[in-house]
Amino acid sequence: MSYEWELGQFDLSLDRYRLKNRKQQKSETPTKQEVTKQDLKLLELWDRWVESLHLPESTKNGHYHYIRQAIRKHRPKVNEVEWFTDLRETCAPSTWISRRNYLKSCIQWAINEGLFSGKNPYVGLKPRKDREPDKVKPFSPEEISKILKALDTNQFCHPCSHYKHTHYSAFVRFLLITGCRLGEATGLTWDCVDFQNRIITIKQALGRDIANSPNTSRKILKETKTGKVHYIPMNPALFDLLKTIKPEKTKGFVFQGLKGKYIDTGTFRRRVWKPILEKLGIEYRYPYQTRHTVLSAVASSQGLLAAAKLAGHQSLDMVSRHYARFTDEVELPDLVEPEEE
Repeated sequence: MSYEWELGQFDLSLDRYRLKNRKQQKSETPTKQEVTKQDLKLLELWDRWVESLHLPESTKNGHYHYIRQAIRKHRPKVNEVEWFTDLRETCAPSTWISRRNYLKSCIQWAINEGLFSGKNPYVGLKPRKDREPDKVKPFSPEEISKILKALDTNQFCHPCSHYKHTHYSAFVRFLLITGCRLGEATGLTWDCVDFQNRIITIKQALGRDIANSPNTSRKILKETKTGKVHYIPMNPALFDLLKTIKPEKTKGFVFQGLKGKYIDTGTFRRRVWKPILEKLGIEYRYPYQTRHTVLSAVASSQGLLAAAKLAGHQSLDMVSRHYARFTDEVELPDLVEPEEE
């Protein structure tokens, strides 16, 4: 204060040097009500919510990343939902519902934090009315026979093509015998194949390394989709199939790509699977339908419990939702004898 006296700037009333009372301090601090009046963009709110969840990078690089990309593209305000309702025409109903639930949770967090006031605009939004098509479309025995024959004979493979269809015969047969997920099949290594006890251990799957980037194509071995280890018994057909392709040194992946390492399922689907189905005149279905084909057959012949066990599910919820219609028709028990006349 001495330098203020020398410069003639000393406040004789001493108001400048008094501590401000609490009311004055409070009036100068923005309140939650004032914050809610700010015209927040949804993108800003989304980033703050995701940050508050303290998620691992691999999780953030999944659904959270793709929702953020959509928000960034449309730049909506917090209370604007038209951009999202328009996505009903381009998203599968299940995908749209999942993303709606994420957005609903984000806004509810903002309401609880006092960052947004009013009704949650994402509550009550419904997907498009048309029913989502049945995801389970098993291949018929006739279709399977035609597909395997085309693979074994290179029926539709160009003579100069480096991607000979016969290279994938064992891989497709394995899928049609075991009902494994594609990532589990491509990630299967020889140390998981026990010929002595005729058991295959499914403990890992090949998937994208999204922990580093959501757009990466690099694949790594991960845990299974359910995070659980399950076992597949070898029947004679599966035992003979694996014995036939077993190398002298059983190391590395069971099913290898043309350049070694693992099979790239994207390349397989584009260059082999899709052309064969088109040439055969078979309705196109993703290779994942091989899993549905096996599990529906098991559910029909052995029941839902057997299908759940083979699929590696811990409960019957999933298999009952998809495969219950493949089980035998219900018959009423004959417990009451007719009365004699």
